[in-house]
Amino acid sequence: MFGMRALYRGTRIFAMLPDKRALERPNAIAYKLPGGAEKWHLVDLENERDLSAALAYLDKAYRNATRRE
Repeated sequence: MFGMRALYRGTRIFAMLPDKRALERPNAIAYKLPGGAEKWHLVDLENERDLSAALAYLDKAYRNATRRE
């Protein structure tokens, strides 16, 4: 996670944004939803429409992040 900006709710990380280096794809951000394997999902940001979708994903990930210690 070096070179990334991690977003937390309490102690739980729910998203990663590129800072000094890119994720798997150069224009992507990552978010995680609880349940199962808690797999990271990537969303690409290529235009304004993608930004709106990414904000919706981040909102869902934030709302679903639990405050488990």
